[in-house]
Amino acid sequence: MKKFLALLLAAMMILCLVACGSEEVTEPETEDPTTAAGVANSDDAEISDEQLKALTEAYNQVAPIFNEVYTAAEETATEINAVNATLGTIGKALTEDLTMLNGCEDFDALINGVLAFGPALEELAERVSVPYGDVG
Repeated sequence: MKKFLALLLAAMMILCLVACGSEEVTEPETEDPTTAAGVANSDDAEISDEQLKALTEAYNQVAPIFNEVYTAAEETATEINAVNATLGTIGKALTEDLTMLNGCEDFDALINGVLAFGPALEELAERVSVPYGDVG
């Protein structure tokens, strides 16, 4: 259901942007913090095999959870940024410069696209509104 809502949200944002021919929005590139910078050098390490095994097991237990959370947070941030760009453009047009809406050929599609944000934003609000400490 979440993937469907995310896809619907993305499609509606694209429809809104295309309907009025607004400027192209590009996402900033971010590095994946889970990417290893290099291979550890064990020649000079002062840790025992038992310590290395325990640390490796701890890492292997936590890393997949982190990757899952990171991916979900990244997807959520992308959704929020896309909604912000779309609604920000429409809000600027409504409050500062109505001429920004002059190129809009299908105003009904634009209105319906904005209204379609409602259910998707409610799901998004639910996802990000869990108080810290109540997760899990």
